[in-house]
Amino acid sequence: MKISVLLIRMFLIISICCLPSVAQDYTEFSLPEGAKARLGKGDIGEVQFSPDGSRLAISSSVGIWFYDPDTGKALDLLPQTDCTSTFTFAYSPDGTIIARAISDSKVLLSDVSTKQRRGTLTKYGHRVTSIAYSPDGTTIVSGNTDGGVRVWDAETYQRIGTLSGPHTSGVTAVAYAPDGTTIATGGGWITGRRDDKDNTVQLWDAFTGKRKAKLAGHTKRITAIAYSPDGNTIATASRDSTVRLWHTDTGKHKSTLKHTQGINAALPWSRYHNAVTSIAYSPDGRTLATGTRNGKVRLWDARTMRRKTQLTAHAAGVSSIAYSPDGNTFATVSRDGTAELWDAQTGTPKATIIKHNRIELLAYSPDGNTLATGESGGFGVWDARTGKRKTTLTVKGTPIAYSPEANTFAIENYWNDTVQLGDAKTGKRKTTLKHTNWMHLLFTDREYDISRVVFSPDGNTLVTVGEYYTHDEGTIYLWHVRTGKRKVIYEGHNYRSAVIFSPDGRTIASGDLGGKIRFWNPVTGELESTITTQHTSDVRALVYSPDGRTLATSRRNNNIVRLWDINTRKNNITLTGHSDGVTAIAYSLDGNTIATGSIDRTIRLWDADTGKHKTTFTGYSSVTSLIYSPDGRTLASENFDHTVLLWEIPPILKNE
Repeated sequence: MKISVLLIRMFLIISICCLPSVAQDYTEFSLPEGAKARLGKGDIGEVQFSPDGSRLAISSSVGIWFYDPDTGKALDLLPQTDCTSTFTFAYSPDGTIIARAISDSKVLLSDVSTKQRRGTLTKYGHRVTSIAYSPDGTTIVSGNTDGGVRVWDAETYQRIGTLSGPHTSGVTAVAYAPDGTTIATGGGWITGRRDDKDNTVQLWDAFTGKRKAKLAGHTKRITAIAYSPDGNTIATASRDSTVRLWHTDTGKHKSTLKHTQGINAALPWSRYHNAVTSIAYSPDGRTLATGTRNGKVRLWDARTMRRKTQLTAHAAGVSSIAYSPDGNTFATVSRDGTAELWDAQTGTPKATIIKHNRIELLAYSPDGNTLATGESGGFGVWDARTGKRKTTLTVKGTPIAYSPEANTFAIENYWNDTVQLGDAKTGKRKTTLKHTNWMHLLFTDREYDISRVVFSPDGNTLVTVGEYYTHDEGTIYLWHVRTGKRKVIYEGHNYRSAVIFSPDGRTIASGDLGGKIRFWNPVTGELESTITTQHTSDVRALVYSPDGRTLATSRRNNNIVRLWDINTRKNNITLTGHSDGVTAIAYSLDGNTIATGSIDRTIRLWDADTGKHKTTFTGYSSVTSLIYSPDGRTLASENFDHTVLLWEIPPILKNE
């Protein structure tokens, strides 16, 4: 009896202790201090299975996401706390360490279990494009954009060698042979050198660093390299729409898998869309999987080189493929933001990972219960309290502005310089605002660019700011939302970098590259007054206080925010404290607090009357926009990693 009671107590204790981790939603994984939820998972990168097959790892702009490889359920997040990830990563052979590239040219090594930093491979000034562990886990090889390949000690994190001048442009892929004796590197144009003709794969002695062979034949950039499990064959993928197979020992070409056939092989359009972006061998070596830019996955018999099947896997290019260690499953990720798990034997889908959407706009509903996010191809509708997604509304394009009532959205079409207005509930188009005509597009090489779109407080008017960037000319146009009729307020010198309506809708304020703020009458279009600010370059953020008496301004490359008295046009208060450019400003709805977001990854709250600093939130990525919830309890930040963080305003600040 005593034993039974003891077991029950132990079970209850274990259950209670484990409950939070089991119940935790992915929106709450690895949040910065002060944040209560994360909306979105960031841009998607590469996919790999853990060496034991228990987890599926997908790199993203917010870190490494871990999923259940059977169900696709999110399990955990290894956050990217230093800066935005460049996506390439590698597991150590024992699965305890992940090495990942970060954007300031470092390779960060993290403990998978504890998420603690284990080491950093020394910065050397060029972005890391590819990483691979040696099969015994003692060394790491990294390739980068300057064409160099470095070899590192995996224990001491010191560089132990450099492959001298392997590629004349960037290194696009690296791989170790299964026996660890050879390093294969791929090259091709990455940035800045479009005329480069490298496009080769080179084989190196892993111990001496001497080149063993050069594999030439591809006509475009190398995108991926894979050794067969027995180590006898190297498969190389390229943007030239082919996969070439080579003898490992001699470097002699064996065969070519063409992804375009017949007349299509001669068409540039077909070659572009059939560019091979990823490859992977099955663990038994019998199948080679290839992914292409048009979203298709082909499975090839590795012995006969004949295609076994073709899968229409994604709506955009396949960026990465990986097989599970047991060979029963393979995973694909795509630029469309999705990851798919497939049955390796039948080619049928097993599970779809929740879409990784690029969030580029956010707005609260008037009642504060819902948060809408503009995403690539539609809207995300979220519960503002829990941070959970309610639904997704699909539209053509990325929303760039919402009306104050959140019933109308605006979408910019980059290719024809139009703004589409649509119903935010149904997604149906209401009207199209045309900034240029077909004659202009035909003869001016599409030099016009729409940079800002803002609704008036009553939602009846839309202001668009544009730029004829080859002539250094700016525009400000007013549009009637219902009829689509246009009024020209300004067409003249200097690019307009920011625009906003006053709270009463009677004034439009615009900022330009020269640091000036101009105030316009939205009815007559007349210029009413001008402020020459102390901002030495472009005014990037303009925000009115709720009562319309103060205008807050900042510029992108400056860490200062200035508050201007609308009546006197004087700078009364200056907010200083950020260590890098301020990119976002928001007033609380009661007007008592100003929130500022910066490239320095912080959000600072200030007393609006005195300019006194109240508190600071520190995130993992640069802040691009800020918005308060209607009740003032939450601050939502859109971030450079294309996610939204919801920050809990401390109780002591809510009542101030």
